Amino acid sequence: MIRPFDLAGKTAVIVTMHGKERVIAPALAALGLRFLPSPAVDTDRFGTFTRDIGRAGNQTDALLAKARAGFVLAPLADFAVASEGAFGPHPEIPFIASNLELAGMVERTSGQAVIGRHLTTDTNFRQAEAGSWGEVEVFAQAIGFPGHALVVMGSRDGPVLAKGVTETDALKALCLARFELGAPVWLESDMRAHANPTRMDAVAAATADLVRRLQARCPACAYPDWTPRTAAGRPCAWCNGPTNEAWTEVYLCGACGHRAEQRIAPDRKADPGHCPSCNP
Repeated sequence: MIRPFDLAGKTAVIVTMHGKERVIAPALAALGLRFLPSPAVDTDRFGTFTRDIGRAGNQTDALLAKARAGFVLAPLADFAVASEGAFGPHPEIPFIASNLELAGMVERTSGQAVIGRHLTTDTNFRQAEAGSWGEVEVFAQAIGFPGHALVVMGSRDGPVLAKGVTETDALKALCLARFELGAPVWLESDMRAHANPTRMDAVAAATADLVRRLQARCPACAYPDWTPRTAAGRPCAWCNGPTNEAWTEVYLCGACGHRAEQRIAPDRKADPGHCPSCNP
């Protein structure tokens, strides 16, 4: 019987131009995949962090577009793997920067995808305008230069003067040339994975989640990504009414619709501080 996403002995390509295969391939090879040479896909055409090329669609759309481009150039591949990162305010703590990383695998025959994710505040995502060399040095130190590369732009809206800057002399020459003209520079952390070790760690974490999802199989049809979502409703310790605290894990298969639920620590009551009745 052939299961969906049956990986043993199958071939895959990793669609990247920024070195992500270094962390993606070892994790997925443990599942029995054999990797073909990565196709020469210009993944920048699906969007750049410097905004000179806008991303068409959302983060997931960009990931799937990369994978489909990989299939076109690698007709023998059974699977295509790609990742896509996004940076901005944390969804629950808006004043803290975060990185949401997606790592996904698409099956050629079915067109279906399994996507791992990793949300972290461990990121050096920063942007700033600088009008002096001293300000440039402060920014560079804050983002971990030269271990993490810099992007230098004329302004937030461009043009891009240089990406992947890791040499102090090159950075200084670029910036001083602007300052001599009476113009500032716009500085950004280079968020491309090969230029940003912290970002590469997030790609590795998202890949680990992808592996976990590929191994989590629906008990009814063996489709992967048998992964729960959490539902609130834990009973309040004072009034026993439903609260906003997690209470149930709900599993729902995306292929056959099989559903299962289980309680999370069923004997524990919720803190009344989470109760809309006791603490409105």
